[in-house]
Amino acid sequence: MLLLGLDIGTTTIKAAAYDPDAGRVIALAARPTPTDHPAPGRSEHDPEALWQAVCACLREVAGLAWSETGRSRAGAVAGLAIASLAEAGVLLDAVGRPLCPIIAWYDRRSEPQAEWLERQISEIELHAITGQRAGASFGVSKWLWIREHWPEAASRMATWLPVPNYILWRLTGERSIDLSQASRMLALDQQRRDWSDRILDVVGLRRDQLPQPKPGGTVIGAVIAAAAAESGLPVGTPCVLGGHDHLCAAYAAGAYRPGVVADSSGTAQAVLTVVPGFASTPKMAAAGYACYAHVLADQYILKAGLKAAGGAVEWLARQLAGPAADHLPYDTLLARAAEGVGRRAGPLWLPHLLDSGTPEGDRQSRAALVGMRLEHDAGDIFRGLLESLAFWLRHNLEDVRDLPVWQPIEAVILLGGTTRLALLSQLKADVLGRPVIVPELPEATAIGAALLAGLGAGVFRTPAEAVGSLRYGQTIIEPQPAHVAWYDRLYREVYLSLYAALRETNRRLAGIS
Repeated sequence: MLLLGLDIGTTTIKAAAYDPDAGRVIALAARPTPTDHPAPGRSEHDPEALWQAVCACLREVAGLAWSETGRSRAGAVAGLAIASLAEAGVLLDAVGRPLCPIIAWYDRRSEPQAEWLERQISEIELHAITGQRAGASFGVSKWLWIREHWPEAASRMATWLPVPNYILWRLTGERSIDLSQASRMLALDQQRRDWSDRILDVVGLRRDQLPQPKPGGTVIGAVIAAAAAESGLPVGTPCVLGGHDHLCAAYAAGAYRPGVVADSSGTAQAVLTVVPGFASTPKMAAAGYACYAHVLADQYILKAGLKAAGGAVEWLARQLAGPAADHLPYDTLLARAAEGVGRRAGPLWLPHLLDSGTPEGDRQSRAALVGMRLEHDAGDIFRGLLESLAFWLRHNLEDVRDLPVWQPIEAVILLGGTTRLALLSQLKADVLGRPVIVPELPEATAIGAALLAGLGAGVFRTPAEAVGSLRYGQTIIEPQPAHVAWYDRLYREVYLSLYAALRETNRRLAGIS
């Protein structure tokens, strides 16, 4: 018996076959996420290309899994669920055909629509309903842009589905949405766990155009014959709701109970923890902290975020490598960066390459590099960015302490692609002044989806039992005492003052732009 977890990410689609008896992934397949760039600054996904890439992954992982286990295909898969990027959605007509490309979650074209929404519903009211503040990435902002710029598609839309639910639609013929993905539509009433009539009325959506939200781990259908022929999955394979990718990864790593903080850092960075219930305050709204439904039933998460974390590291490595480089020189940069740890104060970054994120909540803030001198080199510049990302994490964990739902920290778990940068993980331990845990779960997102599939299929009785089935090692990184005081001083005396010192300058720059 196997569980399949799909991870539809910003750059890569992965399919993992998880064997709960062995407690490990026995087969993995991956394909690039098909992405088009029709104009500068714009990114889209073709729905059919996305479906074909998913099917290619499923066919490959299925073949590998059958070969690994020697089992027949019939009845071998207990369930499948999808963890996915959020906010991006597809418009379907009355017979379920896509009407236009999928606007990528990070595409900024709908910023004017997000600003319009904030003029219709105040920031405080919107956060009190949805647990979030308006932004270009959310589903309703994209819908408003589509209605204005692609009116024919908007007029024919019968259903809006997030990316994972479009794939489930192709697999099962059933419309669906889980509560965590519905939350990223920015139209879900978090206290009622249902669509907000107030928001739907403002943005011009009807309830019948959106599926009824349900918790992750809910069975929504089974693979139909047409999908089986394309995907290689057996007809009748149960399909289960997964959820937002960061949340699925955090669940697999054990962040499904209060007090455990998951720092999930890939292209973007999400810092989240389970909280006892929904909460909204003016401070949360202003800072941009999100509180919304978890992938698990009856749970909420508190989330801080930075839109460019691993993406910022990759960008800087690319700039330092130069246009002629055939690869990014991470090893060289990291070795040179490590030479200055605890010895060279600066340069330091304000890491706001795509606005400030939390806790400043300032969309006009920009990145800055301060404290440069002629003796600094590429390694110093690179180390400065890594240090600043660690400072950003500490700032958020300190800032949320007075929120009504905050729980004392028991453990900090590091997840995502940036954990491959050992220096960054060590800096986070040094800056926090506490151990951090790096699980050996390279496919945590897909595994989280597989565990939700197991919950829906009845393989596991409880979320704890599902996580307990995993067999993996972990690395505990202890703070280095000699560096804790050094970074504490840099954090308090330099980093914390950077935003305020540069705020007005950045606003003037934004005005000129």
